[in-house]
Amino acid sequence: MKESSHSPGKIAAVVAVCLGSFLSPLTYAQTLPQKDGRPLVPDEWLFSPGQSFHYRFPATNNGRRLLERAPSLREAKAIEKIERYFSDIPSKAYLLGDGDNIIKVSFKAPASSTTTLLSASIDKTVTAMSAGIAVCDGKIKMETKAKELLPELAGTHIGESTLRDNLMMASGTVNAMDDSQSLTRDELAGLVTGKISLMDLMRGRLGQQQGWQKPGEIFSYKTQDPTLVGMLVSAAYGKNGKDFREWQTDHFFSKMGLNDRRFQGRDQFGYAWAEGNTRLTLHDWARFALFVQESRKKDDCFGNFVRKGTTTQIKTDRRFAKMYGGYGYLTWTDNDDIPNSYSALGYGGQAIVWSSKSDKYFIVFSNNINPPEVHKMARLWLDAED
Repeated sequence: MKESSHSPGKIAAVVAVCLGSFLSPLTYAQTLPQKDGRPLVPDEWLFSPGQSFHYRFPATNNGRRLLERAPSLREAKAIEKIERYFSDIPSKAYLLGDGDNIIKVSFKAPASSTTTLLSASIDKTVTAMSAGIAVCDGKIKMETKAKELLPELAGTHIGESTLRDNLMMASGTVNAMDDSQSLTRDELAGLVTGKISLMDLMRGRLGQQQGWQKPGEIFSYKTQDPTLVGMLVSAAYGKNGKDFREWQTDHFFSKMGLNDRRFQGRDQFGYAWAEGNTRLTLHDWARFALFVQESRKKDDCFGNFVRKGTTTQIKTDRRFAKMYGGYGYLTWTDNDDIPNSYSALGYGGQAIVWSSKSDKYFIVFSNNINPPEVHKMARLWLDAED
């Protein structure tokens, strides 16, 4: 029997792809599938084009050219270890980059160079970098309060939070549940069926104060902060909080020379699920990683934003992603396992890990691994300097 678009299975898929970053093995048993005590993202989620109402953009086929070079002797030894480890774990693709040179790419079926790969919470870092473009265009300030651009949020606690607060996961609103998700199953079902919008949730329960917390004071990893960042960027360009995905096409992705098709999550009212639902091919993820890396070196407004956003702006509570002591702008910092790095992380084993000392970066997409497994491969590559 064909599964309806509003069936529990479809809703469960949306639950998974919108969830946050790596969690400890004991924190998400009530909501998400797991295998061997670790988060599970099945192939049908990892490679899915998403819901029919999600944003879709066709391939340009004229993207930025990525170069290739042979590995050095030390790099070759690291690659041998990474490849051996990759063959034994439930990951589906990885890429080793050094600036605009791609040193190694590896896939397991059904992944390939044309497969789009689910970001999970890597998308949070994508959203943060998008916000930097808006700031440097002079369309929004870091201290702009949400209610100034989104009058619908006047009278809510989240309406008093600034762009900076939300980039640091410090809106002061309701904490995530033990699986890192802020939305209940009923709320997720309402979004999938089009009965409610993300703005409805912001005006309601998600926009309320968490205990005594005030905006900007306490890090708390959750859904609504990056989602609000996307709304604020859209509103800054006169879109009333909607059409953030179209804005990203015109103002953000156009800057990095993406080549292939992409899919991005949004609700049926046009509000972007800007915290966990972008799908790019592996090489386009490398183009994004390279854009961040190159921008970080520039002595201009956006370069300054990226440098700040990839260094610690607030200390974490280590509730999720326990080995990370710091957070920048929707980006993990102060990695106990890999010093001198910053990371975009997603549920189930999706990651981009950049070196802050060299031009190296590591990208991986997975079904079922935890941060230590990501870090083992990433550190081998980032440390492979002659």
